[in-house]
Amino acid sequence: MKKCPRWTRHRPQTIHRGLVAAFLATTGLVASEQSAKADGLVRCWGNNGYGQCTPPSDLGACSSIAGGFGHNIAIRSDGLVQCWGAGTTITSGSYTEFGQSIVPVDLGPCLGVAAGWDHTIAIRSDGAVRCWGRNQYRQCDTPADLGPCSNVAGGAYHTIALRIDGNVRCWGDNRVGQCNTPNDLGNCSTVVGGSAHTIALRSDGLVRCWGYNTYSQCNPPSDLGNCSSIAAGAFHTIAIRSDGIVRCWGRNTYGQCNTPSDLGTCSSVAGGYDCTIAVRSDGAVRCWGYNKYGQCNTPSDLGTCSSVAGGYAHTIAIEPTDTDGDGRPDSTDNCPAIANPLQADCNNNGVGDACELAAGAPDFNGDTVPDTCQCLADLFVDRQVNGADLGVLLAFWGPVNPALPNADINKDGFVNGADLGYLLGSWGPCTN
Repeated sequence: MKKCPRWTRHRPQTIHRGLVAAFLATTGLVASEQSAKADGLVRCWGNNGYGQCTPPSDLGACSSIAGGFGHNIAIRSDGLVQCWGAGTTITSGSYTEFGQSIVPVDLGPCLGVAAGWDHTIAIRSDGAVRCWGRNQYRQCDTPADLGPCSNVAGGAYHTIALRIDGNVRCWGDNRVGQCNTPNDLGNCSTVVGGSAHTIALRSDGLVRCWGYNTYSQCNPPSDLGNCSSIAAGAFHTIAIRSDGIVRCWGRNTYGQCNTPSDLGTCSSVAGGYDCTIAVRSDGAVRCWGYNKYGQCNTPSDLGTCSSVAGGYAHTIAIEPTDTDGDGRPDSTDNCPAIANPLQADCNNNGVGDACELAAGAPDFNGDTVPDTCQCLADLFVDRQVNGADLGVLLAFWGPVNPALPNADINKDGFVNGADLGYLLGSWGPCTN
């Protein structure tokens, strides 16, 4: 049996209605948003007692991530789910081995993933929800009438799903009402789970919370306004307002709700047990709150990231690959092997000009714009290369004349036979 690090050997404490204090909080991500994020390499830092911060060597680029107590989940670029950390075996009596990292062989490609304390949730490509791992409170028993879903999330011992019709369903542990979806909730766009509270972002941008509320984690600030994203820690709630500003409320024992004054606008947020993680609009990752295991010590070589997730005492991020170093992730770069930060694509064919030129596209005048996007020999500017252009070229024969520099088509300083040959070869209507 694997020996647990000292920090995992808490024994449950009895608090309001017998709630177990050692709950995990994880965030759920909208499946459509996940698939739109840039694929990249998974980075982890913080506690590594179960190998949760050591991604598999064969993991490759991933599109989505989620973190549990001591295990991680990722959707690879091919849509397949991979897990690592605690739960790689099923051992009777072990505190962490519930098979939460054993991906069902018939799972197939997935759109979204989430994690509870010791269970894993996935949305298959057909919208069906699958759960596996610890099932003490039936958190892995997906309702037969659930139907296809677009978003999933995990609380400590409960599971949350957003159906494609916008309705929220919850199942599993309900000792403090975390599975009692309000009747007046309405349609939602995102759901996330705290330890024993549930948060939903309604389609109109308003945040609703229900369940365990001892730390007021279910009481959104009155001035919160509309939001674009939500997340949760164990006993605190996080939201990104429509203006990109991050707000937090709930338990603040370790300053996890004290948003840094210099944070700026953000595009993504996540919660660890007692810490908060944010991706700024420029892709930089910031973390604050409980940091005993270095879960808030963002690696100095991390670079820009597209998404983050939090486990109990570890943090996970997707760092998009940028082969050419031009600031554009490979997944959104129209020429990933050659630096082209402006993404020039003169003919709008989805292939960057730099790649077309590298592949042999002609560039007679050396202006880094493929000739297929220009009509260089149309000196008369009438969309025709004909006798008029020939007359102009012959009239300016010799050293380049500042009055008509374009007559020097190849920009070698002279209007000569090279330019004449190009003009004759381009004879006829301009087709680009």
